[in-house]
Amino acid sequence: MTASALVSLFVLTLRNPREAGEYILSLRLPAQALWIGLSLISVMTSLVFSGLMRLGPLPQDQFGEIISGSPAYSAPLVFALMQWGRAILTVFVFFWVGRIMGGRGPLEDVLAVLTWLQAVTFVIMLGLLVGGLVLPFLTSLMILAAFVWWLWAVTTLLNVAHGFDSPMRAVGVLILSLLGVTIGLSLFFGAVAGLFMGVS
Repeated sequence: MTASALVSLFVLTLRNPREAGEYILSLRLPAQALWIGLSLISVMTSLVFSGLMRLGPLPQDQFGEIISGSPAYSAPLVFALMQWGRAILTVFVFFWVGRIMGGRGPLEDVLAVLTWLQAVTFVIMLGLLVGGLVLPFLTSLMILAAFVWWLWAVTTLLNVAHGFDSPMRAVGVLILSLLGVTIGLSLFFGAVAGLFMGVS
């Protein structure tokens, strides 16, 4: 796929996630390439986030101590590995919950749309960073708009990947999956963060 085609698909995803999702599925990309792509994007996103945390001075308060003790600040590579695991787990959870709710799409379809969504979200994150530097007074509004768009996009793409006949099923998959992933990873990350804070 050429650079111009990727840009066109990116714009289409912003305007019409359903059509973009259907196009992505029609490409029938190999699963191995999708797993590699998801892994690379997850690690890149994590390292950029860790880098941004180190750009400015830490607050001289309890919040600063929490940041300095977090893996994202003190151990970027460990944080990247954790986020890679989260991305992989999310794909399987979205697939399993979707199947429970009547989804018919294979794991590869869920993987394809989530990998592409991760890539689009990464570009949007970079755009928000630049926009925040140029127009800092609009940062909160831009973040809110991006979050609302992400909710719309992920539910639409899950609806396409699972072949649901109702978007509300995709909403249910999103809520149940995020709830399960959040609880599970909160316990895991809490244990890891506690370990790093204890060592420091």
